[in-house]
Amino acid sequence: MEFIENKRPERPQLITVLLILTFIGSGMSAFSFLFVSMSYDEVMKIVKDVYSDFPGVELILTADKSYFTIGFVLYTISFMGAILMWKMRKIGFHFYTASQIFLLILPVTTIPNYQFSILTLLVTVAFILAYSTNLRQMT
Repeated sequence: MEFIENKRPERPQLITVLLILTFIGSGMSAFSFLFVSMSYDEVMKIVKDVYSDFPGVELILTADKSYFTIGFVLYTISFMGAILMWKMRKIGFHFYTASQIFLLILPVTTIPNYQFSILTLLVTVAFILAYSTNLRQMT
C-alpha cells in the first residue's frame, strides 16, 4: 500500500524574500504602533519636546490614539497574513491584502491634512501583485 504524502508546494525564492521584508516591516510597525498606543500621552510629549523641528512631525502629533491602535491591529493582521503565506496558505494573501488596503486608508481618514503618498501606494501595489502571482501554488 502506497502512502500519499501531503506536501505543501515549494515557496518561490522571490516570495520568500518579500515575506521576510513583510515580516520585518509589519512586525516592527505592529510593535511600534502598540508601544505608542499604550503610552500615547508620554510618547506625544517626548515627540513634541524633542523632535518638533523634524519635518513631518506635526502630522504625527495630530494623530490621535485610535490611529495607533487601529494601525497596530492592521499591522498584526498583515504579519499574520505573511505567516500564512509562508506556509503557502492562500488565506494569508487575503489577510495581507485587506490589511494593506486599510493601512493606506487609515491616515487619510484619521490625520487632518494628511497628504496621500503615491510612493506608499506603489510599494503596496507592487507587493500585492508579486504575492498574487503565486496564488495558484498556494492551498
